Amino acid sequence: MKYTIIGADMQSLRVDLDTGEAVYADSGKLISKDDTVIMNPKAAGGLVGMLERKATGATAFVTEFKARDAPGHMQVAGLFPGKIVPIDIVEGSKFITERKAFLVREESVKFGIYVANMAEGMFGGTGFVLQEFTGPGRIHIHVTGDVIEHNLDGTNTVEVDPSHVAGFDGTLEYKVRFVDNVKTAMFGGVGLFLATFSGKGRLITQTISPYKLAAEIYSEGQQMQKGKQQ
Repeated sequence: MKYTIIGADMQSLRVDLDTGEAVYADSGKLISKDDTVIMNPKAAGGLVGMLERKATGATAFVTEFKARDAPGHMQVAGLFPGKIVPIDIVEGSKFITERKAFLVREESVKFGIYVANMAEGMFGGTGFVLQEFTGPGRIHIHVTGDVIEHNLDGTNTVEVDPSHVAGFDGTLEYKVRFVDNVKTAMFGGVGLFLATFSGKGRLITQTISPYKLAAEIYSEGQQMQKGKQQ
C-alpha cells in the first residue's frame, strides 16, 4: 500500500492503489477518490464482524476501496483536527485502538474486538470493547490533536486520562484505577479514573480528547442558542 500523509495540523491520508489492490476504511471518512476506485460497503468479517464493530460503538460496516480495472487513489481523514499515524503490525501481533481512531487497514490485517473487564468498560471512558487489529499488515489511525508516544520497557507504568488514549500494542497490560484521592477526583479536573499501562510496548495518546471536545462544542452551542432566544 502506497500512501501519503498530507497536511500539518488537520491531516488527511492519500492511498494510491495498484490495479486489483484494495484497502478497507472506516465509513464516513472519505474525502475524494478517482473514478477508477470502486466503493463497496462490507460487513468486516461477515455478520459476526459487523456485530463486533457495532459493539465497539463504531459503524457496523467498513468500506472497501478497490482499484478494479486501473490504478487510482482515495483520500480520507478523521472527524476532528489531528494527526494520522501509520502502525505496522507484524504477523500474529495485535494493536488495539480507541473505537473512533481507526482510519484505514490493508486487506491482510484482521479486525476483531478487545473486550475490557467490567471496571475498564464502565470507567475507562471508551466503552466495554475496543477495536483490535491483528497482523501482518499496516493500519492508519487518526489521533485528535497532536501525538504523544510512550515506549514502555517493562520497568515503568504510564497513567493516562482514558479519553486521551488512541491506541496501544497488544503486549501492554491495560487497567483502570481510581484517582489518588477524593479531592483530586472532585477538583483535579481529570475525572474519577485513570487508565494504567504496563509491560513492554508502544502507547499512543492524543493531546485532545474527542469526547471532551464534542462536549465542549455542544455546550457552547447550547449557550449560543440560549443567547439568541433572549
